Amino acid sequence: MKAGKISEPILKRSVLKKISYKSKSVVSRAAVGHDSAVISQDRDGSLMVTSTETVVAKRDLHHNRAFIKAVNNVAAVGATPAYAQLSIVLPEGMREIKLKMLMDEMSELAASMQIQITGGHTSVSEAVQHPVVTVTIIGYAEDDSCICRYKENVKAGQDIVMTKAAGLEGTALLAEEHEEEFLQRFTPLYVNRAKSFIDDMSIVKEAGIAAGFGVSAMHDMSEGGVFGALWELGEAGNCGLKVDLRKINIRQETIELTNHLNINPYLMASSGSLLMVTDDGLGLVSRLEEEGIDAYI
Repeated sequence: MKAGKISEPILKRSVLKKISYKSKSVVSRAAVGHDSAVISQDRDGSLMVTSTETVVAKRDLHHNRAFIKAVNNVAAVGATPAYAQLSIVLPEGMREIKLKMLMDEMSELAASMQIQITGGHTSVSEAVQHPVVTVTIIGYAEDDSCICRYKENVKAGQDIVMTKAAGLEGTALLAEEHEEEFLQRFTPLYVNRAKSFIDDMSIVKEAGIAAGFGVSAMHDMSEGGVFGALWELGEAGNCGLKVDLRKINIRQETIELTNHLNINPYLMASSGSLLMVTDDGLGLVSRLEEEGIDAYI
């Protein structure tokens, strides 16, 4: 298998197909396009939502990505992220100061989102070359009135709305990993602006607005980019999609950097952008723009 996200056929036949036991309390379980599990709390009717993400932290911009991605997955079903479990596997020889810096970043991020870190596991292993960070986020909802967990609600004739721009996460990572090469062609200000896209990775605010608006489904973009996210949305909803390529917003920095490296920006990691399906695309775009969030049908 190649490095990166495994293909959908492998996921289906070698992962999902092997999950045999199915608890009745799990309302929404592992599936293509479902990045969170929704679990019914029978005692009071509330719902628990969980999601896990893993990132190999090769560079500084990588440290918090697993945390933000897991938070995004929980927020994308309309739930409130509340608790975090961390697993950090470090390479041999790594200095303790690096671990402290990593944890400082995680702690500050969790505090800014009012998420309690409740525990986890930390170890050193000769099997890894870079820190491997795994984050499980646990969220909640009082009831299922705001949970957009049923992507099967997607139906013909609805609008697809996208926030921000495709390739934000990937652009920031490219700008960091190829900084010296880019500085021979672009100004430091331009490269630093591309790196700052990492600050736009959270979709918590727009997910809350969309859930309150009453969308049929939400899906955050991540590995596989906007094309991958659209495919997963259609797969989960058992519905074909008609998309105008010209209406997928891409920032100029993303266009320039991907052209230079001959990379397809539509397939590039795009955490920070949220796909939503709604009967009233214009109304949703207007509501999001009122809160300062760029959005496009």
